[in-house]
Amino acid sequence: MGVVNLKMQLAGFIVPLTIGFVIGAFDGSFNGAVWLLVSFGVVCFIAFFMTLKSDKENFMTEHPQTIPAVK
Repeated sequence: MGVVNLKMQLAGFIVPLTIGFVIGAFDGSFNGAVWLLVSFGVVCFIAFFMTLKSDKENFMTEHPQTIPAVK
């Protein structure tokens, strides 16, 4: 929990600074900041789908239902 919280706090500190630098580099335009956020979203989307497992049949055979059915 501490490691996750540390990373979130660090991101909360670094991202506003980065967006400010990008806005400054684009002469006050928010276009660069929007594209930066879009690119971060695409990276997160790709990472999410790379971690999904598609072998649901194996999960059901390895973990059979242990709760008996009530009659």
